Amino acid sequence: MRNGILVIGIAFAVALAAVVGNRLSHDALAVVVGALCGISATIPVTIGLVIAASRNWGRDEGPREIGYDYTTNRYVPQPPVVIVAPPQPTQSASYTFPSSPYLAPMNAPMLGAPREFKIIGEE
Repeated sequence: MRNGILVIGIAFAVALAAVVGNRLSHDALAVVVGALCGISATIPVTIGLVIAASRNWGRDEGPREIGYDYTTNRYVPQPPVVIVAPPQPTQSASYTFPSSPYLAPMNAPMLGAPREFKIIGEE
């Protein structure tokens, strides 16, 4: 009974597709075929995404402690620690002000002073 209904349904779908295919223009048929090809191309990608999303990619692991893990009989290494110290201001003499990387140096020309240019290639 169940197989008979399945065969009748497939035969009806094929007959309907043949009747509709004969009545459609070539442009409309090309649009339908393109849409079906596009939908069928997304099926493997969707299946892959569902498989990848359903797997547990290490989320069941709790936080590991540093040292020897007796349950797996292996050593759990300590993660590397990188410390970057900020640059310290240097003072060469006690009578100078501390220099700042945001200010111009003390020996820089004053604003509005004439600038000197050297033109390369001019003798």
